[in-house]
Amino acid sequence: MRSRVQIVFWSATVVAVVLLGATWTLAHRVGAGGASVEDGVLLTIAGVGLAAASLVAARIVFVVGRLRRRPRQDGQR
Repeated sequence: MRSRVQIVFWSATVVAVVLLGATWTLAHRVGAGGASVEDGVLLTIAGVGLAAASLVAARIVFVVGRLRRRPRQDGQR
């Protein structure tokens, strides 16, 4: 089970990095004014995908951190 969590985390991280690059490139293209409607649509999709992938990775880190603290808290009671 532990390796599955690591695979999902690193997959979400890689996707977020790739989408960050796509968002950055498309934002510069749209900002320069030489962009088509398709570039705007791709920028929106890449931005939403970046947010979703970042949230998945953050949620995994939060849950794993909470699970690691739980045994220590139970032992102190």
